[in-house]
Amino acid sequence: MQRLQFLLFSLLILGTSLGQPPAANPVSPPSLIVFHSVTEVWSAALRNNPSQRIYRMKTGQLTEDYHASLGNLLPQAGLGISGQDNMKLSVTPVPGELIGQPGKTLYLTFGKEYIYNADLQVTESIFNWQYVFQARIAKENIALNGLQQAAYQQNLKVSTAQYYYEGLVAASSLRISGRDLALADSILSTIRDRYTQGLVDISAVHSAEINVNNVRQNIYQSQQLFDQAAQNLKLLTGCKPDQSVSLDEYLAIDSLSSPAEDPETSPVTPGTPPVTPSISSAPPALPGIAAPTSLGPDKNLDVYAGNARLATLQGSLQKTAFYPTLSIAGNLGSQQFRDNFGLTFGNGAWNDYRYLIVNLNVPLFTGFYNRDKYRSAEANARINARQYQDAIEQGAINDSLLMKTYDNYRVITEASGQNLLLYRENLMLSQRKYEQGLISIDIWQKAFEDYLRSENTHLNNLSQLFSARASIIGRN
Repeated sequence: MQRLQFLLFSLLILGTSLGQPPAANPVSPPSLIVFHSVTEVWSAALRNNPSQRIYRMKTGQLTEDYHASLGNLLPQAGLGISGQDNMKLSVTPVPGELIGQPGKTLYLTFGKEYIYNADLQVTESIFNWQYVFQARIAKENIALNGLQQAAYQQNLKVSTAQYYYEGLVAASSLRISGRDLALADSILSTIRDRYTQGLVDISAVHSAEINVNNVRQNIYQSQQLFDQAAQNLKLLTGCKPDQSVSLDEYLAIDSLSSPAEDPETSPVTPGTPPVTPSISSAPPALPGIAAPTSLGPDKNLDVYAGNARLATLQGSLQKTAFYPTLSIAGNLGSQQFRDNFGLTFGNGAWNDYRYLIVNLNVPLFTGFYNRDKYRSAEANARINARQYQDAIEQGAINDSLLMKTYDNYRVITEASGQNLLLYRENLMLSQRKYEQGLISIDIWQKAFEDYLRSENTHLNNLSQLFSARASIIGRN
């Protein structure tokens, strides 16, 4: 038998992509974290998951980027101070008529060897749509990061719920496997006695030993499933390496009794055989597990919508490369000219100058660069819009399938639970018949094998049911 193979396979597929090693914390945490419900797991994950902290830090970074982009819309001012040493002044040819020497050309030097400048420069962009759309894009990036965080939180809730339910199913499997092992050992002991007496052949002993080995294998597989689910919950909820996780909730998968009345609800160490409950012919119940009635909106679609809006803004930004820009710049400064290296601040030592520049820039030809960049941005916007529409349509199909899958597996699980109880009752009846000498031990062993197969089927159906349930309640 390959019991719970589907459970193991599903856990391996889920992986730990959402989990990251938790950051160091100087506060000594409790060594045992007990989760009593899936909502407690969600609260811990949303509060302590490492990626959640990264999203919050990213929001702060993008907010600063937005504030920086707004700075381009404000006047820019700067104070400049400089000194210039004219080590060799240039010579300027001057007609002699200017200084009373007609017919000659004189080569004269002008200026001072040392020049000092101090000025205040102010620039204001009056018309520049690039700055406007850069600010809008920066603001949209903040909104997009918030949408990505909301989608991550939804996926985080789904993953933690899946691991939580996988852990509950594995723990329940361990409880009933302990009882199965006790019964398998009892059958093996009886068959060995009959073999010693010459009443059965060796093949009956081998079949009984195979059943024992299969049950033990199931126990180790269930323990591995439980440990893996617990470790993944540690990663997703931001636990420390020296902490351990325990699940306090219990799934009564083979009994109609409520958790308060069930003799197996007390904390059980995985692998410890529980007390055998009484047989009931009613189908198994899942106490505390109400069927979800609706499926909330998929926040992953909001990310597609945000990407489409951002692509549209980026196309508009590229279009502004064709727009003219208008700016104004003013300069208020003073200069000092000296023949020596010294610097003075006395009256008349500085010569003031002022100017105002109005700059209008109209793009005419840029080698088709702006045109091609705009076309590329427009194509990217159409791609994102198409992806958003495709995601809506595919999401509607997947949502419908998810709800149908859950409804179908709920019915399937109820049927497999009924079969489990019926097979278990048949097993107990076969045991009593064998003890009364009414049937052979082969029939009793066959009833035990049928019961184990039914148990495996029911556990696998439960895994499918809770996987679909986690995907639904993670959206609500």
